[in-house]
Amino acid sequence: MTHALAELDAPRAATALLDAAERLFAAHGIAEVSIRQIVRASGQGNLSAAHYHFGSRDALIRAVIERRLRTLDAIRHRRLDAIVAAGRAGDLGTLVESAVTALVEAVESTDWGADYVRVLAQALFDPRMRLLDTVDPAAMSSLARVRALARPLLPAVSDATFDARVTMVHHHAAHAVARWVHEHGRVGAANRGAYRAMARRVTDFLVGGFGAPDRETGGARPPLRAGRPR
Repeated sequence: MTHALAELDAPRAATALLDAAERLFAAHGIAEVSIRQIVRASGQGNLSAAHYHFGSRDALIRAVIERRLRTLDAIRHRRLDAIVAAGRAGDLGTLVESAVTALVEAVESTDWGADYVRVLAQALFDPRMRLLDTVDPAAMSSLARVRALARPLLPAVSDATFDARVTMVHHHAAHAVARWVHEHGRVGAANRGAYRAMARRVTDFLVGGFGAPDRETGGARPPLRAGRPR
């Protein structure tokens, strides 16, 4: 694991529970794993350990996701700093790509990325959890920053359409990467090229959709600068 993706400090018992939950949720599904299984897999002897550290099952799921969100958030902020410093904050494609790339690269370069994205996709598509509304906003501050930078670039797109597209980017990126991992397994030497090709196609699709004309307002597509980095 690279230094940039190093985990934030956490109590050992809580970290063990989060690691076990992430691994089991990814392998068997959030709905199929019990708190008892998580506690046992974490090596904790007390079955109340998860409730002590997290309070509830839903809070544990959110904690699994927030832990990784905070790591990705810090990386994305650094990339946005570089984009702004290079005068590229007016490039819609670069902004949308910055929102996706941290997740894509974590799945390829860390030992937890593949499990995390499978858990994330499940939670995003569980309407009961309302994940994007209930996780700590501070864990997604870089995505709020992308949103703020992108909004002035789409003046002809209504607020409702813009908000819907932001959600679509979150959901589709997670779903596409998680589905690839589900079908092909972890990224390694044998499938890295295919994974990167999938990620490029998904990113290009999301960039195109995000900047598409708004049928509700009749607004035209904004110009996308040529030569986006790959």
